[in-house]
Amino acid sequence: MEFSVLQIAVAILTYAVAVNIGSGVSLWLDKRRAVAGRRRISEQALLVWALVGGWPLGIWTMLQIRHKTSKLLFKVQYALTTILNIAGIAAVVFYVVQN
Repeated sequence: MEFSVLQIAVAILTYAVAVNIGSGVSLWLDKRRAVAGRRRISEQALLVWALVGGWPLGIWTMLQIRHKTSKLLFKVQYALTTILNIAGIAAVVFYVVQN
């Protein structure tokens, strides 16, 4: 089964939008839970969202609601997962272009 370039582009865009919304909502919910003194979303879960591509809206959300911005270790881990995501995308693109 072959897919057109348009179908692939729509699938990638849909994935990117869904993952970024998930990342932003997770950070927003974690902030609300922190303020309310309720059970929090784990930092590992927030980092997974960044690793799978949700880092653009994740970074924007953190800055807008000032959440997790003072935790140096979390910021370093978030940066590393972002770099891993970008490196993975670059590797896939390089592989596709070469073949």
